[in-house]
Amino acid sequence: MIVGKLRALLFVAVVGCASTGAVSTTGTTPSTPSVAASAPVTTVTTQAVTTSTSVEPVAFRTCSEEEQTLLCEAHRLIGEKYVDSVADAELAAAAALEINSLDQANAIRGGECVIPSSDFAPVCQSWASEGVPFEVAEEAALRGLMNALDPNSAYLDPAALRMLQEDQAGSVEGIGAVVASEDLTAEDPESTPCSVVSATCRLVVISVFDGSPAKAQGLQGGDVFIAVNDESIDGWTVDEVTAAVRGQAGTKVSLTVERDGNEIEFHIVRASISVPVVESKLVGDVGYLKLNVFTDSSDSQFHAALDNLVAAGIDGLVVDLRDNPGGALYATVQIASEFFSDGVVVKTIGPEDEEVYDALEGGLLADGLLPVAVLVNRGSASASEVLSAALQERSRAVVIGDNTFGKNTVQQRYGLSNGGALKLTVARWVTAGGHDFGENGVTPDIAADLGNDLTVDQLVMAVSDLSGW
Repeated sequence: MIVGKLRALLFVAVVGCASTGAVSTTGTTPSTPSVAASAPVTTVTTQAVTTSTSVEPVAFRTCSEEEQTLLCEAHRLIGEKYVDSVADAELAAAAALEINSLDQANAIRGGECVIPSSDFAPVCQSWASEGVPFEVAEEAALRGLMNALDPNSAYLDPAALRMLQEDQAGSVEGIGAVVASEDLTAEDPESTPCSVVSATCRLVVISVFDGSPAKAQGLQGGDVFIAVNDESIDGWTVDEVTAAVRGQAGTKVSLTVERDGNEIEFHIVRASISVPVVESKLVGDVGYLKLNVFTDSSDSQFHAALDNLVAAGIDGLVVDLRDNPGGALYATVQIASEFFSDGVVVKTIGPEDEEVYDALEGGLLADGLLPVAVLVNRGSASASEVLSAALQERSRAVVIGDNTFGKNTVQQRYGLSNGGALKLTVARWVTAGGHDFGENGVTPDIAADLGNDLTVDQLVMAVSDLSGW
């Protein structure tokens, strides 16, 4: 699956993850940090880590090749699957740092700390110093490991994984808003995700679905989240905020946001919401198709909507990918195949191999006769970039708007023994011609400011004029 910028639906979690198996996905940004590539280690002599606190020393040993502890599982997966390599010492430092950030304390009575290699001894030291249960320390260590990788790799605890699976199914319960994290220390905060809310990492509403409880109560794009149920979200992860806002239909949640320097509180009753994957309209003799996200069913929904428009006798087609963060890779290939039935749609390049995804036969517009315009902006990421780049490179569509996000990484998700999963960057994608859009994104053929304030009719008229239809 291809996943876009760090974004969440506030009735779900981060958009665009796949099933628990190893499923291709893309992440957020073109970050390329390194990760451990060492082989599984074998059991060594037990040693002890002492601390300057009153807790008892913690014995540690390195894990056996098939040991099912989270830290050992994660280390093996990173070493075998991650796109880059990094020393164990770097991973260990990040894991220890995350354990040190824990604010809970439960006195321990010693115990055994199982780690991937002796380089991870600082993890045991941090565990002993913080005095927390090993299970708590181990999950914190996993989050730390992911911090040492790239913004697109993540540890998903069982609850977060369930939310993502519901998200991909397209029907969940919550308030119906889309948020994205922004790193205020970055040159381009809106295009730079962060994972933990702080003074420099904020969670911003990107859009609110029509007909949703959030829309009815007045939540707007641009609102910045401050608190959930009167509790500050400072220090919360995006997944934690999402989990708190989501909930059973009919229950209430209180949200505090900042808007234009003022704090506003909303009391919203959650509801069952279907993700509006595809929206379509006939405007004169031009068809309009907006694809909001690439889900498990987006290709079939896109095909059905396109079939209806073609049957209506359209003379042109506008495909709107603005603010589409990405989604399933196979759906991207299927949708691209509507426009050409041969040739390469995209290539993924990993540390050891290259995989080629060819167009499939039977596309509704594969004859190339109908003019097509694709709309993109800075919020078009991942699968949106794959699709727009493929159509542009084959001269099958004119691309209009702003440069896209610039995400060129591919992820897979791997299940863990605790019911959670790791989402790891395993490759990078390029077009059939070898173009890599990981730095600047896809550059439109026609630069245009297509504001969200335009109606569909106005938008289609503007695109028709720009395209010369």
